[in-house]
Amino acid sequence: MSIVPHFLFLKSVLENTDLVAMLPARLVNGSKTLQVLEPPLDLPSFEMAMLWHERTHRDPAHQWLRDYIVNSIEANEGIG
Repeated sequence: MSIVPHFLFLKSVLENTDLVAMLPARLVNGSKTLQVLEPPLDLPSFEMAMLWHERTHRDPAHQWLRDYIVNSIEANEGIG
C-alpha cells in the first residue's frame, strides 16, 4: 500500500513502480506504459450530490459554478 498527496500523482507513481491502483481510466489515457483493465469484481455505484447554503442559492457566481460542475460531469458521464 502507498499513499500519495493527490490522486493525480498516481499516473507517475504507477509508471515508475510495480504497484496497481483503481482509478478512472481517463486519468491514465495516453500512457504508453500503463495497461487499463476492467476490475475483477462488480463495484457498487455511488451517488453524487451538491450542497450549498441558502444564502448563496441566488448568487450568480455560485449559480454559474454549480452549472459548470453539472455540465462538466454530464460531458464526462461514462468516460472511465
